Amino acid sequence: MMKTKAFTILEILVVLFIIGIIAIFAFPNISKWSEEREVRKEVNSLIDYLKEKKSEVDAGKYAISLIRVGNNNGGAWWTMSNQEWNRQMKVPAPAVTAQNNLARYNNKSILNHSRSCPGSYEGYNSAGTQYWTKQSTAFNSSEIIFTPNVHMCISKDALIHPFGSGETFKGIPGKSWVMICSTKNTSQSGSKRCHYNMSYKADYRYVIQITRGLDFVLYKYIKGQDKWVKQ
Repeated sequence: MMKTKAFTILEILVVLFIIGIIAIFAFPNISKWSEEREVRKEVNSLIDYLKEKKSEVDAGKYAISLIRVGNNNGGAWWTMSNQEWNRQMKVPAPAVTAQNNLARYNNKSILNHSRSCPGSYEGYNSAGTQYWTKQSTAFNSSEIIFTPNVHMCISKDALIHPFGSGETFKGIPGKSWVMICSTKNTSQSGSKRCHYNMSYKADYRYVIQITRGLDFVLYKYIKGQDKWVKQ
């Protein structure tokens, strides 16, 4: 009859020690992988959200979708109806669409004259210069930080410029719309602030560019190489 050999206390301690050593070295990598995965998931969700709004505009559901991203539940989604779009594109335009100063805008509405995403959309809405409808399903996330808090417009055939002047990020050609950071290793203020003009080089950062034709281009910061890489 074979005898079963039991583990000694020393052998058990050795095994536990080895497991502990492996855990010490493996945990940081697992933690980094998990955080990177979470941030990328939120970034992909935002891009999918923007593409969904573009599909709705292309299908004629709305004339324009105005999407704002911001921290602390600062996201918002406004739409312009096709009927209001026709009012804005009429020439000569109704005087109120040019803030009663048609001569200044060549008899066009402010929107038609500038062909740019309006910065004062809420003020225009209140004054009747432009009519926008605030929708309920805005994009917000507690996992990421945006810089800057910014908005963009999606119009059919990209007739309206998607966003303003944009921001310059070292290592990324052209102008960009927004940078996205993780809440785990950056903040909204201080030395670890998520900001395009800060020297703090944190992991898990992404930048979204929006082309004039409404294509979405994503860049990821690679800390080990200190450079932005197009995804």
